Amino acid sequence: MAEFHDIVVTQAGLKLIALSAAMEKPIVFDRMDIGDSRPSDASAIATMTAIVDKKIEGTISDLGVVNNTDATEARYRILAKYSNSTLTTGFKISEVGVIAHVESNYYKDDGWGGYAGESVLFGYFYTDEGKEDWLPSKDTPMDDLQMGAYFSISNGASVAVYINEENNVNIITFNAHLTDVNAHKDMVGCTSEYDGERGFVPKPKAGQQDNYYLGADGTWKQVSQRSIKDIVDIIYPVGSIYTTIGSQNPNEIWSGTTWERYAAGRVLLSAGTYTENGTTYTYTAGATGGEAKHTLTAGEMPSHSHSASSSTTGAHYHGAWGDEAGNPFGLYDSNRNYAGSGSMDWNNPLGRTSTDGNHSHTISIGSTGGNGSHENRPPYSVVNVWRRTA
Repeated sequence: MAEFHDIVVTQAGLKLIALSAAMEKPIVFDRMDIGDSRPSDASAIATMTAIVDKKIEGTISDLGVVNNTDATEARYRILAKYSNSTLTTGFKISEVGVIAHVESNYYKDDGWGGYAGESVLFGYFYTDEGKEDWLPSKDTPMDDLQMGAYFSISNGASVAVYINEENNVNIITFNAHLTDVNAHKDMVGCTSEYDGERGFVPKPKAGQQDNYYLGADGTWKQVSQRSIKDIVDIIYPVGSIYTTIGSQNPNEIWSGTTWERYAAGRVLLSAGTYTENGTTYTYTAGATGGEAKHTLTAGEMPSHSHSASSSTTGAHYHGAWGDEAGNPFGLYDSNRNYAGSGSMDWNNPLGRTSTDGNHSHTISIGSTGGNGSHENRPPYSVVNVWRRTA
Protein backbone atom coordinates (compact mmCIF):
# COMPACT_ATOMS: atom_id res chain seq x y z
CA MET A 1 0.00 0.00 0.00
CA ALA A 2 1.35 3.39 -0.97
CA GLU A 3 2.67 5.72 1.70
CA PHE A 4 1.78 9.31 0.92
CA HIS A 5 3.06 12.47 2.48
CA ASP A 6 0.52 14.72 4.18
CA ILE A 7 -1.63 16.78 1.87
CA VAL A 8 -0.39 20.27 1.16
CA VAL A 9 -3.00 22.92 0.46
CA THR A 10 -1.91 25.11 -2.43
CA GLN A 11 -2.05 28.87 -2.53
CA ALA A 12 -5.11 28.55 -4.77
CA GLY A 13 -6.69 26.26 -2.18
CA LEU A 14 -6.02 28.72 0.61
CA LYS A 15 -7.66 31.40 -1.48
CA LEU A 16 -10.74 29.20 -1.89
CA ILE A 17 -10.90 28.75 1.88
CA ALA A 18 -10.66 32.49 2.44
CA LEU A 19 -13.31 33.24 -0.19
CA SER A 20 -15.58 30.56 1.19
CA ALA A 21 -15.39 32.02 4.68
CA ALA A 22 -15.58 35.68 3.65
CA MET A 23 -18.36 35.30 1.12
CA GLU A 24 -20.18 32.55 3.00
CA LYS A 25 -20.22 30.39 -0.09
CA PRO A 26 -19.48 26.64 -0.17
CA ILE A 27 -16.33 24.92 -1.39
CA VAL A 28 -17.27 22.18 -3.85
CA PHE A 29 -14.81 19.31 -4.32
CA ASP A 30 -14.95 18.30 -7.98
CA ARG A 31 -12.61 15.34 -8.33
CA MET A 32 -9.19 13.89 -7.64
CA ASP A 33 -6.53 13.84 -10.36
CA ILE A 34 -4.25 10.79 -10.08
CA GLY A 35 -0.82 10.54 -11.71
CA ASP A 36 2.50 8.69 -11.75
CA SER A 37 5.05 11.42 -11.04
CA ARG A 38 6.09 13.76 -8.20
CA PRO A 39 7.44 17.31 -7.89
CA SER A 40 11.14 17.85 -8.35
CA ASP A 41 11.06 20.40 -5.53
CA ALA A 42 8.69 19.59 -2.66
CA SER A 43 8.97 23.13 -1.34
CA ALA A 44 7.24 24.42 -4.47
CA ILE A 45 4.06 22.36 -3.99
CA ALA A 46 2.14 25.35 -2.66
CA THR A 47 2.54 27.17 -5.97
CA MET A 48 1.49 24.21 -8.11
CA THR A 49 -1.62 24.59 -10.28
CA ALA A 50 -1.85 20.98 -11.54
CA ILE A 51 -0.36 17.59 -10.79
CA VAL A 52 2.82 16.69 -12.66
CA ASP A 53 1.59 13.84 -14.88
CA LYS A 54 -2.13 13.13 -14.73
CA LYS A 55 -3.31 9.67 -15.79
CA ILE A 56 -6.88 9.24 -14.53
CA GLU A 57 -9.54 11.00 -12.49
CA GLY A 58 -11.37 9.91 -9.35
CA THR A 59 -15.01 10.81 -8.70
CA ILE A 60 -15.81 12.30 -5.29
CA SER A 61 -17.81 9.67 -3.41
CA ASP A 62 -17.89 10.97 0.16
CA LEU A 63 -17.11 14.06 2.16
CA GLY A 64 -17.32 14.33 5.92
CA VAL A 65 -16.02 15.68 9.19
CA VAL A 66 -13.84 13.48 11.40
CA ASN A 67 -14.68 14.17 15.04
CA ASN A 68 -11.47 14.00 17.07
CA THR A 69 -10.81 15.41 20.50
CA ASP A 70 -7.20 16.07 19.57
CA ALA A 71 -7.13 19.26 17.54
CA THR A 72 -3.80 18.26 16.02
CA GLU A 73 -5.29 15.23 14.27
CA ALA A 74 -7.20 14.98 11.04
CA ARG A 75 -10.56 16.69 11.11
CA TYR A 76 -11.82 16.31 7.57
CA ARG A 77 -11.98 13.39 5.09
CA ILE A 78 -12.65 13.31 1.36
CA LEU A 79 -12.97 10.08 -0.63
CA ALA A 80 -12.90 9.47 -4.38
CA LYS A 81 -13.59 6.38 -6.47
CA TYR A 82 -11.44 5.45 -9.44
CA SER A 83 -10.91 2.45 -11.72
CA ASN A 84 -8.70 1.10 -14.48
CA SER A 85 -11.63 0.49 -16.89
CA THR A 86 -10.26 2.95 -19.47
CA LEU A 87 -6.57 2.50 -18.77
CA THR A 88 -4.59 1.10 -21.69
CA THR A 89 -1.26 1.06 -19.84
CA GLY A 90 -0.71 0.41 -16.14
CA PHE A 91 1.17 2.92 -13.98
CA LYS A 92 2.45 3.57 -10.45
CA ILE A 93 0.15 5.80 -8.45
CA SER A 94 2.51 8.33 -6.94
CA GLU A 95 0.67 11.67 -6.84
CA VAL A 96 -2.87 12.93 -6.19
CA GLY A 97 -4.40 16.36 -6.59
CA VAL A 98 -7.69 17.47 -5.05
CA ILE A 99 -9.63 19.74 -7.43
CA ALA A 100 -12.24 22.16 -6.04
CA HIS A 101 -13.98 25.48 -6.56
CA VAL A 102 -16.12 27.94 -4.62
CA GLU A 103 -19.70 27.79 -5.77
CA SER A 104 -21.74 30.99 -5.95
CA ASN A 105 -24.54 32.55 -7.90
CA TYR A 106 -22.31 35.46 -8.76
CA TYR A 107 -18.67 36.48 -8.83
CA LYS A 108 -17.45 40.01 -8.51
CA ASP A 109 -14.03 41.59 -8.58
CA ASP A 110 -14.98 43.30 -5.34
CA GLY A 111 -13.90 40.72 -2.77
CA TRP A 112 -13.23 37.87 -5.21
CA GLY A 113 -9.87 39.14 -6.41
CA GLY A 114 -10.50 38.13 -10.01
CA TYR A 115 -11.70 34.63 -9.17
CA ALA A 116 -14.59 33.58 -11.44
CA GLY A 117 -15.57 30.14 -10.19
CA GLU A 118 -12.98 28.02 -11.97
CA SER A 119 -11.83 24.68 -10.57
CA VAL A 120 -8.29 24.82 -9.15
CA LEU A 121 -5.73 22.52 -7.52
CA PHE A 122 -6.87 22.76 -3.91
CA GLY A 123 -4.39 20.31 -2.37
CA TYR A 124 -1.64 17.93 -3.40
CA PHE A 125 0.03 14.84 -1.90
CA TYR A 126 2.57 12.35 -3.24
CA THR A 127 4.72 9.29 -2.41
CA ASP A 128 8.45 8.82 -2.43
CA GLU A 129 9.96 6.54 -5.04
CA GLY A 130 9.53 2.88 -4.19
CA LYS A 131 6.42 3.49 -2.08
CA GLU A 132 3.87 3.75 -4.91
CA ASP A 133 0.84 1.58 -5.68
CA TRP A 134 0.64 -0.21 -9.05
CA LEU A 135 -2.56 0.18 -11.06
CA PRO A 136 -2.74 -2.37 -13.90
CA SER A 137 -4.33 -1.71 -17.28
CA LYS A 138 -7.92 -2.59 -18.12
CA ASP A 139 -6.68 -5.98 -19.31
CA THR A 140 -6.70 -6.87 -15.61
CA PRO A 141 -10.27 -6.06 -14.54
CA MET A 142 -10.63 -4.66 -11.05
CA ASP A 143 -13.42 -3.42 -8.83
CA ASP A 144 -13.63 0.31 -8.21
CA LEU A 145 -10.91 1.55 -5.88
CA GLN A 146 -11.09 4.42 -3.41
CA MET A 147 -8.63 7.17 -2.65
CA GLY A 148 -8.88 9.12 0.62
CA ALA A 149 -7.45 12.43 1.77
CA TYR A 150 -7.44 13.59 5.39
CA PHE A 151 -7.00 17.24 6.27
CA SER A 152 -5.34 18.36 9.48
CA ILE A 153 -5.71 21.45 11.63
CA SER A 154 -2.84 23.40 13.09
CA ASN A 155 -2.65 26.92 14.52
CA GLY A 156 -4.21 29.79 12.67
CA ALA A 157 -0.97 31.19 11.41
CA SER A 158 0.14 28.03 9.60
CA VAL A 159 -3.18 26.35 9.03
CA ALA A 160 -3.02 23.72 6.32
CA VAL A 161 -6.76 23.57 5.90
CA TYR A 162 -9.76 24.34 7.99
CA ILE A 163 -13.12 23.72 6.40
CA ASN A 164 -16.26 24.91 8.08
CA GLU A 165 -18.76 22.14 7.38
CA GLU A 166 -21.53 24.71 7.10
CA ASN A 167 -19.74 26.22 4.11
CA ASN A 168 -19.16 22.91 2.43
CA VAL A 169 -21.18 20.42 0.39
CA ASN A 170 -20.66 16.79 -0.42
CA ILE A 171 -21.52 15.36 -3.81
CA ILE A 172 -24.95 14.15 -2.70
CA THR A 173 -25.94 17.52 -1.28
CA PHE A 174 -24.48 19.28 -4.27
CA ASN A 175 -26.42 17.18 -6.79
CA ALA A 176 -29.62 17.74 -4.82
CA HIS A 177 -28.90 21.44 -4.93
CA LEU A 178 -28.55 21.31 -8.71
CA THR A 179 -32.07 19.89 -9.06
CA ASP A 180 -33.65 22.31 -6.61
CA VAL A 181 -36.09 24.45 -8.61
CA ASN A 182 -35.86 27.19 -6.01
CA ALA A 183 -32.07 27.49 -6.15
CA HIS A 184 -30.11 30.31 -7.85
CA LYS A 185 -32.94 32.78 -8.10
CA ASP A 186 -30.48 35.61 -7.64
CA MET A 187 -28.82 35.21 -11.03
CA VAL A 188 -28.85 38.56 -12.83
CA GLY A 189 -29.10 38.72 -16.60
CA CYS A 190 -27.04 40.94 -18.85
CA THR A 191 -27.98 44.08 -20.74
CA SER A 192 -26.77 45.42 -24.07
CA GLU A 193 -23.94 47.16 -22.18
CA TYR A 194 -23.21 45.10 -19.04
CA ASP A 195 -22.36 41.49 -18.35
CA GLY A 196 -24.75 39.50 -16.21
CA GLU A 197 -23.94 37.84 -12.90
CA ARG A 198 -23.59 34.09 -13.17
CA GLY A 199 -25.24 31.41 -11.07
CA PHE A 200 -25.15 27.77 -12.07
CA VAL A 201 -25.03 28.90 -15.66
CA PRO A 202 -22.14 30.51 -17.55
CA LYS A 203 -21.81 34.23 -17.22
CA PRO A 204 -23.77 35.94 -20.01
CA LYS A 205 -21.91 38.62 -21.91
CA ALA A 206 -23.05 42.11 -22.81
CA GLY A 207 -25.37 42.06 -25.79
CA GLN A 208 -26.60 38.51 -25.15
CA GLN A 209 -29.88 39.53 -23.57
CA ASP A 210 -31.87 38.65 -26.69
CA ASN A 211 -31.96 35.53 -28.85
CA TYR A 212 -29.48 33.45 -26.82
CA TYR A 213 -29.99 30.10 -25.10
CA LEU A 214 -27.95 27.82 -22.87
CA GLY A 215 -26.72 24.82 -24.83
CA ALA A 216 -26.34 21.28 -23.56
CA ASP A 217 -22.57 21.75 -23.57
CA GLY A 218 -22.95 24.49 -20.95
CA THR A 219 -22.30 27.49 -23.21
CA TRP A 220 -24.47 30.33 -24.42
CA LYS A 221 -25.53 29.96 -28.04
CA GLN A 222 -27.25 32.40 -30.34
CA VAL A 223 -30.63 31.39 -31.67
CA SER A 224 -30.43 30.69 -35.38
CA GLN A 225 -33.28 32.73 -36.83
CA ARG A 226 -34.55 32.17 -40.35
CA SER A 227 -34.96 35.17 -42.62
CA ILE A 228 -38.32 36.12 -44.11
CA LYS A 229 -37.15 34.67 -47.43
CA ASP A 230 -36.22 31.38 -45.72
CA ILE A 231 -39.76 31.13 -44.37
CA VAL A 232 -41.30 32.05 -47.73
CA ASP A 233 -39.08 29.44 -49.42
CA ILE A 234 -40.62 26.83 -47.13
CA ILE A 235 -44.25 27.95 -47.48
CA TYR A 236 -44.18 29.13 -51.10
CA PRO A 237 -41.42 27.39 -53.09
CA VAL A 238 -40.94 28.36 -56.76
CA GLY A 239 -44.06 27.40 -58.71
CA SER A 240 -46.43 28.01 -55.79
CA ILE A 241 -49.66 29.97 -56.12
CA TYR A 242 -50.46 32.86 -53.77
CA THR A 243 -54.10 34.01 -53.70
CA THR A 244 -55.36 37.14 -51.97
CA ILE A 245 -58.36 39.45 -52.07
CA GLY A 246 -56.07 42.33 -51.09
CA SER A 247 -53.77 44.44 -53.18
CA GLN A 248 -50.53 43.01 -51.74
CA ASN A 249 -47.76 42.51 -54.26
CA PRO A 250 -45.56 39.61 -53.10
CA ASN A 251 -42.61 41.08 -55.05
CA GLU A 252 -42.73 44.00 -52.62
CA ILE A 253 -43.60 42.30 -49.34
CA TRP A 254 -41.17 39.36 -49.71
CA SER A 255 -37.83 40.75 -50.79
CA GLY A 256 -35.64 38.36 -52.75
CA THR A 257 -38.54 36.52 -54.38
CA THR A 258 -40.05 36.99 -57.85
CA TRP A 259 -43.75 36.66 -58.67
CA GLU A 260 -45.98 37.18 -61.71
CA ARG A 261 -49.71 37.55 -62.06
CA TYR A 262 -51.17 34.26 -63.08
CA ALA A 263 -54.27 32.81 -64.78
CA ALA A 264 -56.06 36.15 -65.26
CA GLY A 265 -59.73 35.51 -65.97
CA ARG A 266 -59.38 31.76 -65.56
CA VAL A 267 -60.65 29.28 -63.03
CA LEU A 268 -57.93 26.98 -61.67
CA LEU A 269 -58.48 23.31 -62.51
CA SER A 270 -56.72 20.38 -60.83
CA ALA A 271 -54.42 18.36 -63.08
CA GLY A 272 -55.09 14.66 -63.51
CA THR A 273 -57.52 12.21 -65.10
CA TYR A 274 -61.24 12.47 -64.48
CA THR A 275 -64.15 10.30 -65.70
CA GLU A 276 -67.76 11.45 -65.92
CA ASN A 277 -70.70 9.59 -67.50
CA GLY A 278 -68.34 7.12 -69.10
CA THR A 279 -66.11 9.78 -70.67
CA THR A 280 -62.53 10.21 -69.42
CA TYR A 281 -60.86 13.61 -69.40
CA THR A 282 -57.14 14.21 -68.85
CA TYR A 283 -55.81 17.58 -67.69
CA THR A 284 -52.09 18.42 -67.78
CA ALA A 285 -50.56 21.09 -65.53
CA GLY A 286 -50.15 24.34 -67.46
CA ALA A 287 -52.74 23.49 -70.13
CA THR A 288 -55.56 25.97 -70.80
CA GLY A 289 -59.04 25.67 -72.21
CA GLY A 290 -62.64 26.77 -71.94
CA GLU A 291 -64.24 30.10 -72.85
CA ALA A 292 -66.14 32.78 -70.98
CA LYS A 293 -69.02 32.91 -73.51
CA HIS A 294 -70.07 30.49 -76.24
CA THR A 295 -72.18 30.56 -79.40
CA LEU A 296 -74.01 27.32 -80.12
CA THR A 297 -73.56 25.69 -83.50
CA ALA A 298 -76.36 23.73 -85.20
CA GLY A 299 -74.65 20.54 -84.18
CA GLU A 300 -74.68 21.62 -80.51
CA MET A 301 -78.41 22.38 -80.53
CA PRO A 302 -80.83 19.82 -79.14
CA SER A 303 -82.67 17.81 -81.79
CA HIS A 304 -86.13 19.42 -82.44
CA SER A 305 -88.84 19.95 -85.13
CA HIS A 306 -91.24 22.66 -86.35
CA SER A 307 -94.94 22.10 -87.33
CA ALA A 308 -97.35 24.15 -89.53
CA SER A 309 -101.00 23.78 -90.71
CA SER A 310 -103.56 25.52 -92.97
CA SER A 311 -107.29 25.14 -93.67
CA THR A 312 -108.22 22.85 -96.65
CA THR A 313 -111.59 24.63 -97.32
CA GLY A 314 -111.75 27.21 -100.07
CA ALA A 315 -115.35 28.05 -101.19
CA HIS A 316 -115.69 29.43 -104.75
CA TYR A 317 -118.45 29.39 -107.36
CA HIS A 318 -119.23 28.92 -111.02
CA GLY A 319 -121.71 31.43 -112.55
CA ALA A 320 -124.21 31.29 -115.56
CA TRP A 321 -126.00 33.93 -117.54
CA GLY A 322 -129.56 34.64 -116.67
CA ASP A 323 -132.04 37.43 -117.20
CA GLU A 324 -133.15 39.82 -114.67
CA ALA A 325 -136.54 38.29 -114.58
CA GLY A 326 -135.11 35.43 -112.79
CA ASN A 327 -135.00 32.96 -115.60
CA PRO A 328 -131.87 31.11 -114.75
CA PHE A 329 -130.93 30.31 -118.27
CA GLY A 330 -132.43 33.32 -120.06
CA LEU A 331 -134.83 33.00 -122.98
CA TYR A 332 -134.32 30.21 -125.47
CA ASP A 333 -136.27 29.17 -128.51
CA SER A 334 -137.62 25.82 -129.00
CA ASN A 335 -134.36 24.60 -130.36
CA ARG A 336 -132.72 25.66 -127.17
CA ASN A 337 -130.94 28.53 -128.71
CA TYR A 338 -130.61 31.59 -126.68
CA ALA A 339 -133.22 34.01 -127.79
CA GLY A 340 -132.16 36.92 -125.67
CA SER A 341 -134.07 38.82 -123.13
CA GLY A 342 -133.71 41.89 -121.18
CA SER A 343 -130.61 42.80 -119.19
CA MET A 344 -128.33 39.76 -118.47
CA ASP A 345 -126.36 39.14 -115.18
CA TRP A 346 -123.44 36.67 -114.77
CA ASN A 347 -123.92 36.72 -111.10
CA ASN A 348 -127.54 35.90 -111.24
CA PRO A 349 -128.06 33.97 -108.08
CA LEU A 350 -130.38 31.63 -109.81
CA GLY A 351 -127.64 30.79 -112.25
CA ARG A 352 -124.68 30.40 -109.88
CA THR A 353 -123.25 27.19 -108.43
CA SER A 354 -120.84 26.83 -105.39
CA THR A 355 -118.44 23.85 -104.56
CA ASP A 356 -114.86 22.96 -103.31
CA GLY A 357 -112.41 22.35 -106.05
CA ASN A 358 -109.05 20.45 -106.03
CA HIS A 359 -106.31 23.01 -105.07
CA SER A 360 -103.16 23.59 -102.81
CA HIS A 361 -101.77 26.13 -100.29
CA THR A 362 -98.14 27.38 -99.81
CA ILE A 363 -96.86 27.95 -96.16
CA SER A 364 -93.64 29.90 -95.19
CA ILE A 365 -91.94 29.50 -91.72
CA GLY A 366 -89.74 32.42 -90.68
CA SER A 367 -86.48 32.30 -88.57
CA THR A 368 -85.78 34.10 -85.27
CA GLY A 369 -82.88 34.57 -82.76
CA GLY A 370 -79.92 36.97 -82.64
CA ASN A 371 -77.07 34.43 -83.03
CA GLY A 372 -75.52 35.73 -79.77
CA SER A 373 -73.22 34.00 -77.23
CA HIS A 374 -74.54 32.62 -73.96
CA GLU A 375 -72.89 33.06 -70.53
CA ASN A 376 -70.61 30.08 -69.97
CA ARG A 377 -69.12 30.90 -66.51
CA PRO A 378 -70.27 29.60 -63.12
CA PRO A 379 -70.98 32.10 -60.32
CA TYR A 380 -67.61 33.62 -59.42
CA SER A 381 -65.74 35.95 -57.09
CA VAL A 382 -62.59 37.65 -58.39
CA VAL A 383 -59.28 37.39 -56.45
CA ASN A 384 -55.65 38.29 -57.17
CA VAL A 385 -53.56 35.24 -58.11
CA TRP A 386 -49.75 35.26 -58.21
CA ARG A 387 -47.31 32.53 -59.22
CA ARG A 388 -43.76 32.44 -57.85
CA THR A 389 -41.15 32.22 -60.61
CA ALA A 390 -37.89 32.68 -58.63
